[in-house]
Amino acid sequence: MTLRCSLALALAWGISGTALTLGVGSSAHWVPLDLPALNSFVRLVNETVAFVNERVPGEPVPPLAGLRHGVGLRIGQDLGELFRVGMSMAVAGGGTAVRGAWSHGGSSHPVEVALDVGFVSLGLELGVTLADVLTVTLAAGWGQVRVSHRCAFPRTLPTDWTLPFLPKNEDRTYTAGGFVGAVAAGLSLPVGGGARVGVEVGFRLAPLGVPRAGETVLDLNADGLGDPVVFTGIWLGVALRVELGL
Repeated sequence: MTLRCSLALALAWGISGTALTLGVGSSAHWVPLDLPALNSFVRLVNETVAFVNERVPGEPVPPLAGLRHGVGLRIGQDLGELFRVGMSMAVAGGGTAVRGAWSHGGSSHPVEVALDVGFVSLGLELGVTLADVLTVTLAAGWGQVRVSHRCAFPRTLPTDWTLPFLPKNEDRTYTAGGFVGAVAAGLSLPVGGGARVGVEVGFRLAPLGVPRAGETVLDLNADGLGDPVVFTGIWLGVALRVELGL
């Protein structure tokens, strides 16, 4: 059976015997991030910052925070009541940044490092509602990860210092894209006017590999292996859904 036929049957089954329902929903997420290569870069930058802070008097440059968690949003529209067919879009991301300056030998050496990671996906979504409170959805489609790196790190510090790590100065955005899939389960209750409010938990499969900027491979930690950015993992969120009879 072709995919087109399967979708048509699912939609027909979902609306048979009931009025056609249009559903529009959105959910806000907390997303734990598992980005070991990028957090390795953060650790190396912090080692260098701590090294210089120990040797330069005055206000120290603060460390970079690790990329441990972020926020996300999912919006979708579907048709059906018991069984649903529709489209959805999801975004997620996180970031870290630091800015400061060292003063040495009568000169100021400004420091700025910023790293932002974002994810977006578009896909087809199939869902089923159980006992009018539990909804399970499956989604598949295309996704893209985007890594923006901005670094201005001084190169004129005293030459007799052997710095643990010297980050690359650049202002560049790296991207990678590919197949993504997701499964989610949500519990919701009606609050009137066709609206429902609830909570959801989901798992996303998004192994999008190593981003590039043209021919340049993302390799911020300078290990020569490239820095894969994987948005595979769970999310937890609160959801709002509005259902309209057609």
